[in-house]
Amino acid sequence: MCAVLPTSSASNFALVQLPEPPTAIFCFTDFVAMGVYDALRSLGISIPGNVAVMGFDNYESVAAQLTPPLSTIELPHYEMGKWAVEYLLEYGSQTLPPLQHTIPCPYIERHSI
Repeated sequence: MCAVLPTSSASNFALVQLPEPPTAIFCFTDFVAMGVYDALRSLGISIPGNVAVMGFDNYESVAAQLTPPLSTIELPHYEMGKWAVEYLLEYGSQTLPPLQHTIPCPYIERHSI
C-alpha cells in the first residue's frame, strides 16, 4: 500500500504499471481518490478487483457517488471543533506546553476495498 497523487494523465500513472503493482492505494482526500478512480479505470484496472482504493475525509458527495462507492475515513469535524473551543475556553489565557489530543476517526466501509 502506498500514498499517491495521480497526474492528470493516466499514461503517467506509472505506479500501477510497475512489475509488482500495489494492491491498495490510500488517498489523502476523497477528491484525490476520484482522480485515482479515473486513472485506474482508463487503464482497465478493476476497483477493488485488482487494486483497493481508500479515501480520507468522507466527503459524501464524492465518496458515496463513485462506482464502486469509496471506502474512506471520516473526519469528525464537529467533535474536533467542539474539543478545540472547550479547550480554548478553559485554558485560552494560559501558557501551556503543546498538547496532543486524539479524536477517533471512523472507518466508513463501502465497496472499494
